[in-house]
Amino acid sequence: MIDRTPAGRAAINGTLVDPATLSIAWTDPAVQWGLGVFETVAIREGSLESWDAHLRRLEAAATRLDVRLPSKTEIERTAAAVAGSVPGGHGWLKVIVSRSSGWVVFAGTSEAAEVGQSASAVILPWRRHHSDPLAGVKSLAYAASMLGLEEARRRGADEGLFLNERGHVVEGCTSNVFIIRGRAAVTPAIGDGARDGVTRERAIEALRAMGLSVRQSKVRVLALRAADEVFLTSSLLGVRPVVRIDGRNVAKGKPGRTTQRLAERLTAREVKHHA
Repeated sequence: MIDRTPAGRAAINGTLVDPATLSIAWTDPAVQWGLGVFETVAIREGSLESWDAHLRRLEAAATRLDVRLPSKTEIERTAAAVAGSVPGGHGWLKVIVSRSSGWVVFAGTSEAAEVGQSASAVILPWRRHHSDPLAGVKSLAYAASMLGLEEARRRGADEGLFLNERGHVVEGCTSNVFIIRGRAAVTPAIGDGARDGVTRERAIEALRAMGLSVRQSKVRVLALRAADEVFLTSSLLGVRPVVRIDGRNVAKGKPGRTTQRLAERLTAREVKHHA
């Protein structure tokens, strides 16, 4: 589990500050109703990974929730300054913007060894409706995901998987989901309520380059349980093989070869990008 304790510098409305001084009024729409958007971006070798894709998603979420963002130039300048202050150059950065137009940026460290670790998952008892106005949006109304993680860990797992009202697999609490059968990969469709993850898109592109057919479609629980491989994608933890679901092994209970090849391919692209 990634430590979310801030390190280095932070920023309030574009001004660099000590993270300990970050605060928000109880009357702010972000506090009262969760009306705000956020993005969490990986820091690798002091640089922000897939920054442009994260910024596009932030802009799309802000449009959905009628949140006015600061200028692209101001966000980029501030994010780069905060990312550059993180000790060791490996970690995460979070941008939060409230409906009030107040915004903060803060960051912290993480261990490189956490990326790509095998995971276990459980199917959560709660459903997400595919037409919920917040479906697929990185909004500050994030309590359901946190409760899902707590439930998963209470049951001895690393990640919780949400189903929608149709009983289709949608996503993890903090990740997207893929299943592999033979030379075909399937990931839940955006129309089913899945979030349009940045690493999800990179994985789709890479899997196709590896010669697999990739569909964005409905994923039934039976298909999840019968998969040759299951993996999760997220910006901070990369590609994570799922070796157990609800206490039962996925295939042989070990990371699959396609998942391993995908992780290696995406890692190589990151190294090339920062070289």
